Amino acid sequence: MLYLGEIAGLATALCWSLTSIVFTGVSRRIGALQVNLYRLPLALILLAVTYFIFWGHLNISVSPVLWLSASGIVGLAIGDTFLFQALVQIGARLSMLLMSLAPPITAVLGYIFLNETIGIMGITGIFITVAGVSWVVAERTPDSSGRKTHISVQGILWGILAAIGQAVGLILAKKGLIYDIHPMLATLIRMAGATVILWPLSILTGRLQNPFKVLPRDTHATKLLLLGVIFGPYLGVTLSLVAVKYTHTGIAATLMSTMPVIMIPLLIFIEKEKPTWRAILGAVVAVAGVGILFLR
Repeated sequence: MLYLGEIAGLATALCWSLTSIVFTGVSRRIGALQVNLYRLPLALILLAVTYFIFWGHLNISVSPVLWLSASGIVGLAIGDTFLFQALVQIGARLSMLLMSLAPPITAVLGYIFLNETIGIMGITGIFITVAGVSWVVAERTPDSSGRKTHISVQGILWGILAAIGQAVGLILAKKGLIYDIHPMLATLIRMAGATVILWPLSILTGRLQNPFKVLPRDTHATKLLLLGVIFGPYLGVTLSLVAVKYTHTGIAATLMSTMPVIMIPLLIFIEKEKPTWRAILGAVVAVAGVGILFLR
């Protein structure tokens, strides 16, 4: 299918935008760390059931399992942990701005380790898209509590490390997807790798709360968590691997980074927020960059 990778990249951004809105609500009720931990086994169950019902085989060699497990550990376990730390210390807007570093980092790593060449049009599209997204998220507005964002050097470091983690995770995933493997099975392996790292560490450090005690106390949070899992680790991460498999990793990362722009109409519809002219202009610039990536 023509532009399958590019379409999957945009679909990933849409899924992650919906997930971000839903998980924000859940995090306020049961805590961001618990949401990050609970989503992994829930996604594993959904992915395993779906894959074995429709495809039902595990005919896979060791090499892709190792690459994809490493991708899950670096991208989903380590990278997302850094991102959650950045969100706590410097807020969502500045964290997303730093995450805009992920596409160019991915493009450079793709060139070095995967011999991917994007060309002048592709580089221009990445630059324009990242500029548009950055223009949107860099707008200095108060957070949901009405306070100005506190800029912490440590928080900025976490944000940069999160961007690097996402970039390296995508490169490792691409190495695994070079083999003939279904994207949903690849997602299942990545999730398993992240779960095997995060859950034992959380148990050993005493940071994991028993989900069988937490979730039954708040059925609304449970419903939102399940919805977020469907759009995020289940559909979103699977689509992200489709994007990585069928287009260059730098372009896939760029299209996935349009999440802050896609969130504008979603927030208008769901939260009844009114976008500023700056946000609208940034969205137009980002869309123009996406258009160049499709036309390259």
